[in-house]
Amino acid sequence: MSGSEQSRLHSYRTPFVRACLAGRSDDAASAWFGELEKVVEESVAPHAEAVDRNATSSVTALDALRDVGAFGVQVPRRFGGLGLDDRAAALVVERVARGCASTAAVLMFHYQVVRRTLAHGSGPQRDDDLAAFASGRCIAASAWTEAGSGKGKRDVATVLRQDADGRRLEGVKTFCTGLPGAAIVHVLAKAEPADGPSGPVFVRVDAKDPGVSCPELYPLLGLRGSGTGTLTLRGVRVTEADLVGPVGSGGALMRENHEVCLNPGLLALGIAGAALETALGMCTGQLPGTADRMRSETVRRALARAVVQVESAYLYGAHAVGGGDTPQAHVLTGKFKLAATAAAQRVTAELMAAVGSRGFLASFPLERHFRDAQATSLMGPANDLITDRITDDLTAGPHSDLTTSGGTS
Repeated sequence: MSGSEQSRLHSYRTPFVRACLAGRSDDAASAWFGELEKVVEESVAPHAEAVDRNATSSVTALDALRDVGAFGVQVPRRFGGLGLDDRAAALVVERVARGCASTAAVLMFHYQVVRRTLAHGSGPQRDDDLAAFASGRCIAASAWTEAGSGKGKRDVATVLRQDADGRRLEGVKTFCTGLPGAAIVHVLAKAEPADGPSGPVFVRVDAKDPGVSCPELYPLLGLRGSGTGTLTLRGVRVTEADLVGPVGSGGALMRENHEVCLNPGLLALGIAGAALETALGMCTGQLPGTADRMRSETVRRALARAVVQVESAYLYGAHAVGGGDTPQAHVLTGKFKLAATAAAQRVTAELMAAVGSRGFLASFPLERHFRDAQATSLMGPANDLITDRITDDLTAGPHSDLTTSGGTS
């Protein structure tokens, strides 16, 4: 495919890229994203099939991302980071997801922890963590979910107890992403009162603590190389410096996490874009082992619909990235996740049918994109929780009296 053809094909990303880099006129950021492009093309995408097949991260891909500084995108320069922001981090996740969605998932959850550390970390430990994030020596993960905790994480059973020797953390977390390579995990727990306050709180946990273990990595349908599994915490010692925000702030920090677009919608965007490019290569016979199918009206229409859906998802992404400072940002980013994951599911399913039997072969990436798209829709924040927020936002507006004025139920 020629350079002009590549440029035209990738034009669906343009509004999103502009939104992510809005307000940045420095050449350094543009040059860095050029380096990232090369890393994804040469060191991430070529290993995506093996990551999926072996259900494990690519050391080569992670090392290349580490070397280019991708783990320190949001970290201030004084700590050795790139000094960019959450919008730039969102662009990194989307670009890496086009090459390998599993690898991008690890990055995305790492960025969430970096953001939380910047805002709520304390003491020398905060500075040490930021420097380690910037260098890539430390990859971080989050542990929120538990069996039976509910979609809003209201019934968390992981507990932070006070005893004569201090605080201890006990519990079991499920569906934690990026566990095999994580050095630090932010754990959502419930502080039990002794003489102090109670309530939800995030706790910084060293993954090397003897009380921390990962007994199981899940055999996933999609995002198979994301290192998602169970985290067990048994008697993990916690100091005051390990608390990420005060006791009782866990709910507010969860909301803050949802106020930026660092959510699975970014993975879905990259997957949808990659699926479109893969399908076009297959239908035009440009990929090895494929034949030109562009004379088929069914194929042409499927590709046209896919282009519109992908462009629409990216436009919504641009809108959501640009609306991060609004009071209802947590609703807007949820809408983005809902829209992007639905688009990725539709696009990959339709393109699988359009390309013919080869679309179902694991030797072509479209089948992987299809499975990865399904996985993004199941990742938190749960789509049911998002729809609740959307309807709550609607009924809290100027027409909220419609819900109590005798309208249809």
